[in-house]
Amino acid sequence: MSYEDKATIRSCVELYGYAVDSLRWDLFDRIFVRDGLYVRHGDREPWSDYDKFVDDFAAYHKIFTSTQHSMTNMICEVDGDAAKAITYGNWRLVRLGAEGGDTWMGQGWYEDAFVRTEAGWRIQRRQSRQVWREGNDNIGVTTGVEWKHATSSLQNSDFSKSMKISHA
Repeated sequence: MSYEDKATIRSCVELYGYAVDSLRWDLFDRIFVRDGLYVRHGDREPWSDYDKFVDDFAAYHKIFTSTQHSMTNMICEVDGDAAKAITYGNWRLVRLGAEGGDTWMGQGWYEDAFVRTEAGWRIQRRQSRQVWREGNDNIGVTTGVEWKHATSSLQNSDFSKSMKISHA
């Protein structure tokens, strides 16, 4: 794995947080593949259609007063034109005046499978998992985009167990 590959993959993951929080859905083209996409958050049905994925994210996030998605610890493995990464995430949603409370917060991780494309590294497959959450679970219910919150543990993740962590 080259340092450049790892740095480019990390930039892609960090761009995701910025894209969501700034409502810059045009940036998703620099993060995700269009064909062969699989994105699943928690236990909800996965998105496989890129345009539906972007449209749902736009509909869901536009109602918030503010959001913050932080990407932190990242473990990455590159194998030729494929890569895997686990990245910790912190999520905060604020919607002032929302019935049931103004905030929702959570922490967890992303399990990402990347492919190298002509345009660079892109996420082809993403599963987000949640370790902890607090606040109004229904803060975005008016959007019609369903989220199924489930608590998970990294120690029970098959994806995590498949990582071949080396010291080199």
